[in-house]
Amino acid sequence: MAEKISQKKSAFPSLLIKSLLLLIKPLPMTILIILICRYICSGPFLPLSCQLFSLNCPKASDTLHGFVETEFSEIKNIFSKNIESGLEIGASVAIYYENKLVVDLTGGISNWNTGKVYDENTLQLTFSSVKVLTSLVVARLVEQGILDYDEKISTYWPEFAQGKKENVTLEHLMTHRAGVGWFDNHLTKLAELHDLDSFSKILESQPHNFGGVPTRSYHACTRGYYLNEIVRRMDPKHRTIGQIVREEIMSQYNIEYYYSTSEELYKSRVAQIYSYPLPRVLAKLIFPEFMLTNPIHPLFFDMLSPGTITHKTLVNSCPDQAQPKDWNKLEMVKPEGPSYNGITNSRSMAKLAAMMANHGKSLPSDKFEPRLLKDETLEKFLERSHSTFDHAILENFTISKGGIGFFRLPGLEEYEFLGWGGSGGSLLIWNEELKIGFSYCMNAFHTSLLGDERSLAMLIETVRTVLRLKNIS
Repeated sequence: MAEKISQKKSAFPSLLIKSLLLLIKPLPMTILIILICRYICSGPFLPLSCQLFSLNCPKASDTLHGFVETEFSEIKNIFSKNIESGLEIGASVAIYYENKLVVDLTGGISNWNTGKVYDENTLQLTFSSVKVLTSLVVARLVEQGILDYDEKISTYWPEFAQGKKENVTLEHLMTHRAGVGWFDNHLTKLAELHDLDSFSKILESQPHNFGGVPTRSYHACTRGYYLNEIVRRMDPKHRTIGQIVREEIMSQYNIEYYYSTSEELYKSRVAQIYSYPLPRVLAKLIFPEFMLTNPIHPLFFDMLSPGTITHKTLVNSCPDQAQPKDWNKLEMVKPEGPSYNGITNSRSMAKLAAMMANHGKSLPSDKFEPRLLKDETLEKFLERSHSTFDHAILENFTISKGGIGFFRLPGLEEYEFLGWGGSGGSLLIWNEELKIGFSYCMNAFHTSLLGDERSLAMLIETVRTVLRLKNIS
């Protein structure tokens, strides 16, 4: 009997060890699953140490600059949260209400490698948001009688009348119905943009994409190429759009908006662009839409498919078929690209938006500045077209005669905003009824089409605040 008890005692440690081993064995897998979950659930642009172990997480207060009026203080909280949650790396937001700048904030990091702060001196490439200013330059030439929206482009540029393009008007080009949204047998090269005379031969020889039939298909990069040719032919000084902006818009309205960049300006002030992390993109491709807060727009799938209209428009026809990270090279932003190459800040964008919300008039605080557009020009400029399906964007949208979009954004369907947005998330929009001019620019490149949760949260809060101030329920 004693012997049996002894055997049981000696077996006990062995059983204990085996039990512990059984418990420990799945531990590495459990830890791995926890770390994967933390990575997926955390913000896409947080440092990996923060995503996995909550170490070295950004604090918005360390880099925040600017001001907010008391009534709009919640905007500061949302802006800070975007940075601290990893939705954003570096950004600026500026908001006008009733012709007054009520929010002007910058924060985050401009360059991860150097640790440079995203501050009031930082400039940002905003991609297609620049289409608003390009459209305004054309509108001012219409106002001067130099251009006419209803005139055929071949009147200004006879060689354009090739390949069934003889009836294409300036309005068709402004509204993305000119049939030159992509090049059939040509991949746009960056070097070509330095010799506009030679590049114009490529532009004019391109046949109409839809056999001469006006068809809505986004001219992502090409609208700026063609407009630049028209403008430099018809401007009395034969200036490009970028030169007109520099000589007339920047100087008259005290804003910064560069269509080409010097080496000194680029190195000292322009923020780096950071692509959306590839694992996150793959997750968005794999997981069903209902599981995602910001699902990928269908056009991004077509962008990956050579031969589709979207791919030919957004990839083949843009310089060197560049990806977001490629725009961190100085050579990419040296030549003008009036549809995509606008380097600016939110303060400048918001001022343009505020003047448009003020019916084209200069702001009371800048009483010596001229009107942006006269009433009759503005009426033509904002003349609404029918909502039409776009064969490149793959959805319906409404655009004005002068090239400005009309948008009812998620959470703000009751209020229509005008303007445009840029690839990655920049936004330049306004609402004349509410007297709001809103802009956002950033260096963290998201995959949404027009704004995203970062800017929309601030815009929604702006509208709520304005309605409260106006005592509108």
